[in-house]
Amino acid sequence: MSTMDEDSKMKVLRQLARTPGDVAISALEREAGKSLGILETDLHFDVLERQIELLGVFAFRVADRVVSGIAAFLSRLETIQLAHSQEGAWIEHYETPSRLAIASLELLSKLRYFETRDILGIAIAIASSSEDADVKKAAGDVLQQIAAFDIDAFYAGENRAGLGPAPQKVVIDFLESSVDLLTNIAVAARLCGYLLSPNMSGTSWNYSSVTWSSAAIPAIEPIADIRSRAIALLQTMFTLDIGVDHKKQILNAMFESTRLPDRGEFGDDLRQMISGDTTRVLAFLKQQLHNQPLPIVQKIEHDAYWRFYHAPTEEVRQSALEIEAAIADLNEYQIYRDLIGFEGIFQKWQERAQSRTEFRALEAYRSSKASEYAESIDVDKWPLWHRRILTFCETESDDLATFPRFYEFLEKLAVRQPGLALELLREDSPQIARFTIPLLRGLWAGPLQGETRDLVWGWISRAEHLIAVSKLFWGNENADEEVMRFLFDQLVATGDYAALSFLIAAALSNFAKLPELVPSIVLPAIEVLGQVRDTRWVNDVWFEKETRQWLAELDDAGRQIVLDGLVPVESIDYHTEEILIPLAEQDLAQSLVFFRKRIEFEDAEPEGSDYDAIPYSFHQLQNVLERDPKLVVDVVLSWFREPIDLFQFRGGKLLKAIFPSFPRAFAEVLSYNVQNGDREQIDFVLDVLRNYEGEPFLYGICRDILVKLPTNDVELLGKLEIVLRNTGVVHGEFGFAEAYEQKAKAVEEWLSDPDDQVRIFAERFTKELRQFAEEDRRRAREEIRLRKHRFGIRDAKALEEGQADGDGVEE
Repeated sequence: MSTMDEDSKMKVLRQLARTPGDVAISALEREAGKSLGILETDLHFDVLERQIELLGVFAFRVADRVVSGIAAFLSRLETIQLAHSQEGAWIEHYETPSRLAIASLELLSKLRYFETRDILGIAIAIASSSEDADVKKAAGDVLQQIAAFDIDAFYAGENRAGLGPAPQKVVIDFLESSVDLLTNIAVAARLCGYLLSPNMSGTSWNYSSVTWSSAAIPAIEPIADIRSRAIALLQTMFTLDIGVDHKKQILNAMFESTRLPDRGEFGDDLRQMISGDTTRVLAFLKQQLHNQPLPIVQKIEHDAYWRFYHAPTEEVRQSALEIEAAIADLNEYQIYRDLIGFEGIFQKWQERAQSRTEFRALEAYRSSKASEYAESIDVDKWPLWHRRILTFCETESDDLATFPRFYEFLEKLAVRQPGLALELLREDSPQIARFTIPLLRGLWAGPLQGETRDLVWGWISRAEHLIAVSKLFWGNENADEEVMRFLFDQLVATGDYAALSFLIAAALSNFAKLPELVPSIVLPAIEVLGQVRDTRWVNDVWFEKETRQWLAELDDAGRQIVLDGLVPVESIDYHTEEILIPLAEQDLAQSLVFFRKRIEFEDAEPEGSDYDAIPYSFHQLQNVLERDPKLVVDVVLSWFREPIDLFQFRGGKLLKAIFPSFPRAFAEVLSYNVQNGDREQIDFVLDVLRNYEGEPFLYGICRDILVKLPTNDVELLGKLEIVLRNTGVVHGEFGFAEAYEQKAKAVEEWLSDPDDQVRIFAERFTKELRQFAEEDRRRAREEIRLRKHRFGIRDAKALEEGQADGDGVEE
């Protein structure tokens, strides 16, 4: 096979893989040895990728050898320095060891039922230790494909393996005997979750469709044993010395055993199996409640309540209610739930299950409790509350907006006991760093504002808590311009651009009272951030009610600073548009120059950058930019004449985004350029029209161009044909054919046009369109035949002759 081209070699290997017997196995062993040898020694990305692809064709016939070879290759990838087929940073960004690792893991996934234990070990090691998020995810996908119940692997039948729960038994055996649970706790918990799922799924396909199937697991003894062992393993893991996040992962996996199947019918035997597992889990968690961190108690309460709500049996309901009773005895948790409890259950479970939760009443209750707790604190009670606050501050969340009542409590504490709050900030600022804002705001409005100002000034001097200080002045009636200016200087000096973005928002939130903050802080900050290509401030201010007002009041120089600050925005979204709209309303031409600067900025970007100078469409900005079509077209025409590279995809794209429906005023401006302009202007118009999808509203101006162009201008006539032939998105196998036929019918009107050139063009073009349509129909039919051969059919009637396309597929 050494002299064979790659495609032919692939076909031969595919055929050999289907050939039974020792001779075929020996040949495949030799080919596997060649490919694995290359994976051991070569450095070229394209060569290595090709070997993985070749192995994928026949690896299932020599699975043990391929798995061991791929394992060695995955280890080699950790230190390899790849060689690339082309020069350039973009190719190095694409051709990476991680891509080869992902391709290798996808190959192992295909072999998961041949060498399950070995592949399981490889995937667990990578999922636990890889620092590459994509590789880690690919390894996790392999683990899911091994451990999850697959209909086609579980049951026997045509195109089905009939393995039963054998892969899942391998998983639980491996976890019990060969995995360090403490080191691999997250992966082990995830695998147990798959084993405990009540659902199984499968995928099947034929030439024209893909079907996703789902079913409930059967309540058979082997599955019951696997579930029992997985629960026991999770219980062991839960009692290890681990953090809150890992405990939550274990709880998620544990509660998988308590869920009923998502869909489909299931019998009482499965209901009873799940009920028994649920009561076992709930009994274990009831025993663990008193020793758990408060966030874990909250999660147990939340998840146990929903098991109560969806209880399959009375035994489960009673076990869940025992959890409720045990939690009621945890006095410290009651306070935690009032102040932090974003997942807590506040009503009696039986009452809540029978009625709707009144969230306004609930939040009013929690707010009153926050006030009650704050008012109850005095010097004598402070040691207890001091420890309690520090403990509560340890609660993790991706969104601090989940703690509004705790924020309210801290602010009220600062108002009622400013001395204690100030002491807390002075002595424990590292521990309460995420919750300094409400304390600062409460103190700033009280009698210790001077002392608080001194504390804040010191923080700024030492570059501490700068984001919190920035947020202190957000909508603050007592905003201190001197402190804010000092903060600005320090943020610029330290390069803390995230806090500088927040400071912009804080300054603008006080625009009505302190408009002078715009020239003193906002504009200088935007200018600084623009120089370092940081545009996060947009997301902090676009929605504020003052945004359009202060932007509308800027002078020419101020608008230019804001526009220049927006040039580095990677793509124009609706947030950015909310900033651009009031600027464009003041000076349309200035805003168009902004887009030219974005094109210039894009030209300076490295190859492969995600920067997009011109969006495909606007959300609202086009309503302003379209008000003066002549100005817009004249400005963009000047770009064409410079010229700029790839004008069609930039200047032309901009005009399409501003005038997506080709309004009459815009069409008239373009038509004027055709009728009264030179060849360059016609070329410009054609580059604009190529951004549309050949809609009928373009035919009028296309006819004008056709009349204007000399018959020997092959280049522009070719562009005109492209404009008319554009289809946009089509649907179905025969979508292009139908689109070409519709265009041919529409252009037929030109066959009776008084202009000779138009008639001649229409005659030739309609003939070509119908020819294209017929060729595309032929291509579609051939593709359908190939898909039928490769993927098969479900319905025997599809083979019958005499249907619309002659091949069993209706158009």
